[in-house]
Amino acid sequence: MIESEGYRQELEEKRSAFAFLSSLFLTLPDEGLVESLLTTASLSASDDVGLREIERYAHERRDRPVQETLTELAKDRVRLVRGANKNELRPPYESLYIDNPTQGTLGSLNRFYAENGCRMTDEAKDSPDQIGVEFAFIEHLLNEELTALEEDDIERASRLAQTRESFMAQHLGRWAYEYAKEMKASARTGFYRGIAIMIMEAA
Repeated sequence: MIESEGYRQELEEKRSAFAFLSSLFLTLPDEGLVESLLTTASLSASDDVGLREIERYAHERRDRPVQETLTELAKDRVRLVRGANKNELRPPYESLYIDNPTQGTLGSLNRFYAENGCRMTDEAKDSPDQIGVEFAFIEHLLNEELTALEEDDIERASRLAQTRESFMAQHLGRWAYEYAKEMKASARTGFYRGIAIMIMEAA
């Protein structure tokens, strides 16, 4: 049942994961991220392969200066997200990963966003098809669905779940796995390898 407690917990976990992934692609790593990473340096028995890879990296870096780790992450991010690499890893934009991309791709994305109360802000520096933007939209839908469930509006929650499934089928689910697979192969830090694995599991 859509209103079950287990279902809500699953949505909350997904919302947290997509919020985390979105922030990594839309904002630069900072000391807060590194310090948070290093506080979780203990190796857990988690079944999440991506999380274990991140924990392994944090464990290896736990005695290194924060600034050194931050610099290492920033350099890896530039290669993986901005395409500044010699391995020709394509940056994470949907139009670079789907066959025969057209202006219709951006139009479809913008319609999804507008119909669900979202829009690119004037300060936005990225295209609507950047993976972080698409992650943020999924986070928004999950947040709205959870709100609808809290208000016992099952009909609206069902519509939002259907919208999320349609968006995954028409957009994010069509290309994120391929990008993440290339990202995993190109990453120089365990942190970003772990992130790539998380994306592969979510896509």
